Amino acid sequence: MNIPAEASKGRPAQDARREEAALALFWTVVHAPDGATSFCRRCAAQRTFHRISRRRAYACDSCGAHVYPASATPFAGSPVPLAAWLDAVVTVMESPGKARPKQVARALGVDYRRAWRMTRRIDEIVQAGGDDAELLRRLAGRWTDQGHSRAERTPDPGSPEDRIRIAACRIMAERGIEATRISDIAREAGVSNASIHYYFRSKDEALLAAFRWAGDQLHATLQHLRDERLGTVERVRRLLELSIPSDQGTFEEYLLWLEVWGRVRRHPAFLDECVRMSRRWADAVLEVFGRGVEDGTLTPVAPLPEVCERYVAISESLALRTTLGYSDMSAPTARRVLARFTAEQLGVPVGRLFPDRTWLNGHSPDGE
Repeated sequence: MNIPAEASKGRPAQDARREEAALALFWTVVHAPDGATSFCRRCAAQRTFHRISRRRAYACDSCGAHVYPASATPFAGSPVPLAAWLDAVVTVMESPGKARPKQVARALGVDYRRAWRMTRRIDEIVQAGGDDAELLRRLAGRWTDQGHSRAERTPDPGSPEDRIRIAACRIMAERGIEATRISDIAREAGVSNASIHYYFRSKDEALLAAFRWAGDQLHATLQHLRDERLGTVERVRRLLELSIPSDQGTFEEYLLWLEVWGRVRRHPAFLDECVRMSRRWADAVLEVFGRGVEDGTLTPVAPLPEVCERYVAISESLALRTTLGYSDMSAPTARRVLARFTAEQLGVPVGRLFPDRTWLNGHSPDGE
């Protein structure tokens, strides 16, 4: 499809305006009903805030503390634009029980895999009810009332093979490979049993494909982190956020790791894939820390490759214990342990990496 040059040039500006509107909506609905005044945790008092350019945040006029509008919402930590989330919420709520990933992908102009995860997340919130579901209804209503229309794009909704990989990821993470039937995967993917057998000869092959898909999602996220124009401190914070499972989708990916590890000794292909994914992760850590060394922000206590290997080892251990549900290792606890370890290994005071201290209390410093 050919897009007129004027429309192509105007789209980034339109997207930026829609994202700014979404940010302001989250700010007023969640934090500041009057659009300016909110409670500052650092000041422990009501303060006036102003919008910060170049960051999705507002700052206290008194102490400068930052508040990120999506903090304390189900979308905290998501790299997906808030406008896209609002569009997805409206789409799902306008057709309850009918809005499947393919329809969401077509309406939002995102790929099938991202639409699948967004749709599932919204469905979970709505079905659970409570404050989060009510918040989604308020946001969707205001977003619609303000007249923000969804982009009319038609991306590839995903091949049958892609849908099978995604379905296998969810079902096998939830039930384990032994309790998963081919028919379960077919039903989730919206294909026939014969389609599963066409692409994969066994459940082990389907598991390996799902594992690779999950690894590709992490790799894409890490690539996005590397491409973003962020300072060293912000980049390290984001890396820490990715290191500990913090939402249902991330937990599923770690659960797949457990399924794969149980087959490594008997299936060399699983071992090869584990090594490849671990190498990707280690390379990303090395690049993030390496940039900090180059700009003088970080001073590792040992040779940089060794510090990176230490980080990978402890982060994987903490993530595993969190995923398994150790009683003494919740996600907030794991984040605190990893934050202090990282500051120590990089030779910087923990207060410099996390000046508002919220990470040390189990929350992301930026609320995003």
